[in-house]
Amino acid sequence: MEDIKASTLEALILQYYLPLSAAALAITLTTITIMSLLPVDSFRGIDLTFWRLPVAADKIAHCLAFLVISGLLDGFCYQERFNLKKATIAALFGIWIEGLQSLTDYRHPSFWDIVANCLGIFIYWLLIPAFKKTPVLRVRWKFKETLPDDAS
Repeated sequence: MEDIKASTLEALILQYYLPLSAAALAITLTTITIMSLLPVDSFRGIDLTFWRLPVAADKIAHCLAFLVISGLLDGFCYQERFNLKKATIAALFGIWIEGLQSLTDYRHPSFWDIVANCLGIFIYWLLIPAFKKTPVLRVRWKFKETLPDDAS
């Protein structure tokens, strides 16, 4: 009976959760890449200041973006827990974006952006226990938790 429940849950995850995670991850990475490479004056009509601290707003945006990227990456690769390998992949994406910005005349790479990215990744890691209890998000861990210890 337990094997039937586990295989049914795995089928659900593979059928719906995994493709949704893959699509969300691809869309998010593409959007962030494009937004990171657009000239800053492309955002003229949008108030990017937060608490009247534009530098803080930028770093908060980086932190939140990489918290989301970490969650989507973790959901896409649900078979293993969020670990140093996944965190490194997310951090390397941030470093890659900063490297691409250095190739433009209108955007400049920032060490502090990389720090904010890594902080977002770390915050995701810390929030995993809370996410496991969140109804919509906990499906990511549901199948893994039902596997016997020797199967994982």
